[in-house]
Amino acid sequence: MIKKVLLICLFLFVSINIIIHQVYAFTPSNTYYPLDVINGAGLYKTPLADGNQAYLQVFDLRKIQIDQFIGEVDNIGINEGKYYKNSNNYYSPYFENKPFLDVWNEYKLLYGKQIFSLMNCAFFEEYKSSTQLAFPIKLNGQVITAGSSPYGPFSKAATDYYKNIKLKVLVWNNKSAYITDYQPELGYPLNKQSVQNAIVSYSYNDHPAKVLGKNPANKYHVIGTLSKDNARGDELILIVTVNQATLDEAAELLRKLGVKGDIMTVDGGSSTLITNPRTGNLILPQPVNMKDNPYVRNLPHYLGFRKKGESKEQAKIFISQPVNTIAIKPNFPYLILWRDNLVGGVKIELYAGSKLTQVIAPKTASDGVFEWTPTTPKVPSSLIKVSSLKHKNIFAKLELQ
Repeated sequence: MIKKVLLICLFLFVSINIIIHQVYAFTPSNTYYPLDVINGAGLYKTPLADGNQAYLQVFDLRKIQIDQFIGEVDNIGINEGKYYKNSNNYYSPYFENKPFLDVWNEYKLLYGKQIFSLMNCAFFEEYKSSTQLAFPIKLNGQVITAGSSPYGPFSKAATDYYKNIKLKVLVWNNKSAYITDYQPELGYPLNKQSVQNAIVSYSYNDHPAKVLGKNPANKYHVIGTLSKDNARGDELILIVTVNQATLDEAAELLRKLGVKGDIMTVDGGSSTLITNPRTGNLILPQPVNMKDNPYVRNLPHYLGFRKKGESKEQAKIFISQPVNTIAIKPNFPYLILWRDNLVGGVKIELYAGSKLTQVIAPKTASDGVFEWTPTTPKVPSSLIKVSSLKHKNIFAKLELQ
């Protein structure tokens, strides 16, 4: 009798787990060919008209980590912010444009086989060594830019259409994601302490290519969220990238996959990038002119996707040296940015040559971002040192002049 009861319990346990797995799983229709599928993420390809194709990425945020990669600050951009708390006093830094191969290689050194894919993300303003981002972004609890696009909701927008548009914001955490209206006057929802990572951008309907350019076929990323477990909250992020289609066609692919809420778009066109360790480069950024090599196209903001968990790679910290002299001013904020795979916190210090002049932060999270407001002018040969608290010999330096 006891044996029979145990067998029944085992059967029920297995059955319940199969049901849970089926509820949690997301598999698109058989028109989507799987290129790479792991527990929590999938990459698929589907044919479009005229021999073109679209790529679908599906991420379960309970199993997949999203990393934002930003180039180091090249200029502070004080009083140039437009879209955070409706105040020009908020800054809009210039971020170094980083070659995608450099970002990709760093990512692999940090997380190795845990990596699933990398793509470009935020709209940016200039094809120079550094650029301002178009709209606000929050990185690990810190708003890093107020945005600077002329095509947004303010009285001096480039066209009348953009004076009153509603920007959208993608918010995510380690369990779920949502897209909602962004409110520049309040900075909502980026002003909420509970929001740690968020990207402000256009609804696909408000992309300048559609509004001003008559919706041409091009390369676009469109993003939606989806729930597949019948519980409150969308735990899946779906990203469709079309190689040669209109924004309407791209958004319709998400609708057919079940997305019912807002659909937003991020930077696309000649900047479009999708790379995956198992498939290689699927779409590459294109050169600004014929003399440029597409493999060294520089962009300021990327999204990386990887399996959750501590890195199996050697502990590392990366800081890149910007092209231009960093104009740090007393009593104005400056963002210290780095990439690491550390467990535990970091220490941030200011040196003049080999002499320690200030402990900027004796202990802070190893999350890649720290806002520092210096109180005195920088001295010659100044540098910032970011060091692991756990591994004393793991550090990176940023020269300020």
